[in-house]
Amino acid sequence: MKTIFILLSSLFLFSTNSFSQQKEITLNLYHFYNGEVFEIDNEYYIDDTIKLKISRLEYYLTLNTLESSTGDVIEFSGEFITAEDSTINYPGKQILVNTKTNSYQLGAYEISDLSNLVFHIGVPSEINHQDPSLWSTNHPLAPKSPSMHWGWVSGYNFIALEAMVDEDSDSIFEAVLQYHAVGDVLYTAVNHNISTVETENEIKIYLDVNYDKLLQNIDASDAGVFHGQPEQVVALMNNFPSNNVFTNTVNLNLDETTLIKSLSPNPFKNILQMDLEKAAKLKIYSLLGTLISDQNLEKGSNTIDTQDLNQGMYIFRLDNGAEVETYKLLKH
Repeated sequence: MKTIFILLSSLFLFSTNSFSQQKEITLNLYHFYNGEVFEIDNEYYIDDTIKLKISRLEYYLTLNTLESSTGDVIEFSGEFITAEDSTINYPGKQILVNTKTNSYQLGAYEISDLSNLVFHIGVPSEINHQDPSLWSTNHPLAPKSPSMHWGWVSGYNFIALEAMVDEDSDSIFEAVLQYHAVGDVLYTAVNHNISTVETENEIKIYLDVNYDKLLQNIDASDAGVFHGQPEQVVALMNNFPSNNVFTNTVNLNLDETTLIKSLSPNPFKNILQMDLEKAAKLKIYSLLGTLISDQNLEKGSNTIDTQDLNQGMYIFRLDNGAEVETYKLLKH
């Protein structure tokens, strides 16, 4: 097995092997709730009947390894210099995920055909209890506002989820719901087979994050403030690896669609031709979850005006009442 070691505190990449070309690797996370693009402060259902509004949702990912289908491995690690000028070696590359950000740059590495990603929810114990002010200001572990750090003894919030719940269905959100996961014991591993789109110069990893799955099986509709390691927080953290919170983004290349008969051009420019097997409602979202367009399409040929869209990736959602399909399409 060939292995590449990444030292995060260095500007250089050291590897045990030489490959023909480096490729920029990007982790792309798309945020959903019950199949809808997730937005902070939108109203969503928990337990099918109780509404909540999530006002804050942030969590740490520590990326550990990326593996190719041929057995080549990228191992992420780094060094931290303490206030006493001692050096701490720690595993992983930290990312602070928020629901308004979709793309996270991982760097340029000489590898191809990525197939598996191993990561943790949280911060490794080696650096969980260090002084956050010693990190550079743009580092995920540097001080944040609102804070993601509970102090040196407790360490970082691995996840901070804050919401209001409408407990009696009167459209008034009167009950506080908070989950702050704190403590080394909650450092939770996820091993995930990944889907990618690879070109000559880049590899893009695509994952959907399903927050309705995150809140299942923990009686979230009861509301309450749960900080540290109460059973509700433990159950929430366990949902990450066990309840399909992370799933592979489907239909990146329209290879598993039952609603679209044909689509061209792909990537598109100012006009998109979509031939549908069935009539459906089309919603177009930005990657930040903003609804841009909402229109009804007929069975057969449809012409969609896209000249007002800026260049970039968009989320297309088709719903015919019985089936819902989501696609990520690129405008040149």
